[in-house]
Amino acid sequence: MGHRRTDSKQRYQCARLICAYLLMQHITRAVVTARDIAQFHHLTGESFRSISAMLNFLYTNRIREASFGFYIRGSVPFKKTDYPHHYTIELFDQARGVP
Repeated sequence: MGHRRTDSKQRYQCARLICAYLLMQHITRAVVTARDIAQFHHLTGESFRSISAMLNFLYTNRIREASFGFYIRGSVPFKKTDYPHHYTIELFDQARGVP
């Protein structure tokens, strides 16, 4: 059960959705799934796959680029599989508006 690859433009679009999710709820850290983010933005049923692929890419490669606006602190496996499903996401200070 693999993820589709997302190109860099689509990754930044997904990153904007994730940052908007956190900022619109006035939180800086959350434990969420890709489906939670897609449902919050009223996206179609399958759009969570792109968000999930991007989160998986960032988590697997341990990427912490400020250009995305957030980083992944960790994940919680879903049931008994080792597949990360819930991600702990935190905004960088720049995304919060802190100098």
